[in-house]
Amino acid sequence: MLQGKSTNSKRDINYDYDYDYDYDNNHKPIIGDTTRTLLQIMHADYGAHYLILYPDLTTLRETYSQYIKTSLVERNEIMIILPFYETVEGVRDVLTKNYANIDIKAYEKEQSLIIVDSLKGYSGSPEGIMPVLKQMVKFAKSSGKSGVSAFGDMGSFFHNNNENSLMKYELSLPSEYNSEMNLKTFCLYHQKEFDSKFTDKQKEQLLGHHGNNLILTP
Repeated sequence: MLQGKSTNSKRDINYDYDYDYDYDNNHKPIIGDTTRTLLQIMHADYGAHYLILYPDLTTLRETYSQYIKTSLVERNEIMIILPFYETVEGVRDVLTKNYANIDIKAYEKEQSLIIVDSLKGYSGSPEGIMPVLKQMVKFAKSSGKSGVSAFGDMGSFFHNNNENSLMKYELSLPSEYNSEMNLKTFCLYHQKEFDSKFTDKQKEQLLGHHGNNLILTP
């Protein structure tokens, strides 16, 4: 079952997923496997603020590792990832081995790749991770980088039973950032938590607030 902090081990969860959410026609979720989801996020413009529901860590790893590889190697971006159900070292292991096979040491040294525990990243400021993201956008401009992409697992809010704080935080962000900011953020939710922790109204609010909604399938 879904538990707190994970190690490097896979935690596949047996769960009958429900894709029947309330939404307006402009925010209809796009349901697809890793290939289709990657296509959507690879084509996201700067300013994107997307919500991604993922079914398990294995599928999530396949998705974020390929995006990060492209971001670092081909697009000259700064990449930030805030994991929760896997450790920082676990993410490093994913990126350096079969999933992406990236030599991450140089990228971390030059601050092109930043991996921070979600619990630390979102609880460090009343504004969550946004002060860090804004700082890194400025750094990207000054260092000749194309921009910043960020994956943030919102499970840390559930860990502290802060669903109301999570709603407040998400709704405080724009549905789309100023494109001049050169920032893309992808809010990650384990679908089991999304289905069980939020009311139908809260789900509708979150789906309606993000610029795009993606449901990643196994």
